[in-house]
Amino acid sequence: MQFLSVASAWFAFALPAIAAMYILKRTYKNQHIASHLLWRRVLQEQKANRPWQKLRSRWLLILQLLVALILVFALMEPIVLRQAAPSGHAVLLIDRSASMSAKTGDINLSAKTSLESAIEAAEIWLDKQSIARLITIVATGAQPEVLTNRQRNKEQMKRQLQAITPFYGKTDHTAALSLADSLLQEDSHGEVVIFTDGQWSDAAEANKLNLHAKVERVIVGQASSDSNVSLLYFGIKADSNDSGKSVGMITIQNDSKREQTVKLDVFAANDESDVKKQILAANRTVIVPAGDWESVEIVDLPPALYYKARIEQRMDAVVIDNTAFQFPTIPSARQALLISEGNLFLEKALQLAGVQTVKISPDSVVPTGEQVDKLDWIILDGMNERLLADSEWSMLLKSKPLWMIDHPDQSDEKASIPSNTRVEKKEHPLTTYITFADTHIGRLEKPDASELLWGEPVLSYGGIPAIYAGKENGKAKLRFTFNFQDTDLPLRPEFPILILQAAQWMSGGSHLELGSVIADQLMEISLHTNTVKAAWEAVELTGGDSQAERALLRQSAELDLDSAGLYIAPSIPGLYRLVESDKDQTAVSSRLLAVTVDHEELQNNGAVEGVFLPNATSELAPATGIDRSTEEQQISLQLYVAILLLFIMAAEWEVYRRGLSG
Repeated sequence: MQFLSVASAWFAFALPAIAAMYILKRTYKNQHIASHLLWRRVLQEQKANRPWQKLRSRWLLILQLLVALILVFALMEPIVLRQAAPSGHAVLLIDRSASMSAKTGDINLSAKTSLESAIEAAEIWLDKQSIARLITIVATGAQPEVLTNRQRNKEQMKRQLQAITPFYGKTDHTAALSLADSLLQEDSHGEVVIFTDGQWSDAAEANKLNLHAKVERVIVGQASSDSNVSLLYFGIKADSNDSGKSVGMITIQNDSKREQTVKLDVFAANDESDVKKQILAANRTVIVPAGDWESVEIVDLPPALYYKARIEQRMDAVVIDNTAFQFPTIPSARQALLISEGNLFLEKALQLAGVQTVKISPDSVVPTGEQVDKLDWIILDGMNERLLADSEWSMLLKSKPLWMIDHPDQSDEKASIPSNTRVEKKEHPLTTYITFADTHIGRLEKPDASELLWGEPVLSYGGIPAIYAGKENGKAKLRFTFNFQDTDLPLRPEFPILILQAAQWMSGGSHLELGSVIADQLMEISLHTNTVKAAWEAVELTGGDSQAERALLRQSAELDLDSAGLYIAPSIPGLYRLVESDKDQTAVSSRLLAVTVDHEELQNNGAVEGVFLPNATSELAPATGIDRSTEEQQISLQLYVAILLLFIMAAEWEVYRRGLSG
């Protein structure tokens, strides 16, 4: 028990004052006499008075002393302390941003991450709560996620906590805190408990929130504040000497408080299906000053399908940002055989599309040997029937993907003049971004149906098929039924786009990789027309070692084809392959995507300067996860004292009533 007003103990001097009143009170001795007339009144008063007599037991004295004592006790405002047992709705806000993947304490293989420490602290907090208390768990992310809503089952909530995985994209902490606060609008005794490392990239915005509920924080993961080195940027550009090689630009960030010596390796890969075939193309030792960054240029990188940069640093708290992937600035060179008498517009457009053309005349000798082996596909500009009838040419044309361009003229019986300029097109990679609006085509070829068993028209002009696309014996095939030189199409901006998309189709689909994005970022992807299923396949991960992360990756692997071209990138950094399949489960396209962590979420990892939410009511250590056993609740005893006084006053009245004055 404690007293809020100890100074009121001075009123205890009233007790000896009351006792003195009884001591000094005049008392009279009972005496048997014959007649009171024999005594003079004055003499009686003098003889009967005996001041400073021995204090004898009197009920009124005892009751009055007790009342005075209790009044003093009440004036001192007595209270008792007992263990607090909050009963209001609580919302646990678990920060799972990228910085929470940092290891804490001594950096070693067994060191816990900040997220693991936060989950452990949250479980301890749960154990200390009443079984009747309602608890909601919210996890941060691109959008906050409610894991449990107003639950009492502690075991179920612990399972939800254990399933939480780091989020490597852009985290919206403000939205998560706002959601947590809104869940407590109807509960005046509710509280938000945040488990975090204190590193919020949007702390300034979060501090502007007008919060209604009580906010408490458990800060974890500050032990690793000076031990993170990251691969901040990795870029690839073509060599200026046009040698086919590439140049890499790499920036390494040192967030630690001391200078770091970092080993840097750059790998070149030409086989996306086997990471073991990556070739070490370059390695460097880079010294990075404390709290600074250093850039390195890697020259003479060999041609590759993709490149991987990796840094190694023994005492590194965050390993998810030590690896990055990048692709050549242009797709690998494609070589096509152009059989033509001369088509300047087509040759220039192919060059812009990154296609190396080997031009020969239709009257030339049929190419053979190594020259044919280097060819990716063939363009037959006119002379279709004549060359197809030739046995040697026919054999060559059937051995490679073939793009045929008709040259209809007035003497051609199969040629037709379109009656209008109406354009009809099917959804196809070849017709993406193409409208043919206001394009003039004077004459189109109308081949026999037997010649077109391999494909279907994807664009018609004036009711006449203008472009056929399909495959024959597994090889891509195109046929344009009009001559570019007899139209104004080469003068329009759509022409180079049409040639680029035609070149991509001839190469078996788009060979342009999907590039690099931040984890879980919304991205626009154009899928193949025949695609009925598309899914991410992990080629190499830079994170996601836990079973929970890999399970999450499997769940989100398949794309929702009803998303109108907007899809979410994989949630774990690494290299991925987007595989598209048709209704026959045949792959129609395969493209690579590099996924990186949001480096902004890792800035100043673990630092305590400028910790967010200054309006939080308290900040609690993570060791015990908000130890409710040390929190006490004050209970005033004044009400009980007042009730006791009423009983004593009633007893004193009974003394007076009976005349027991002592």
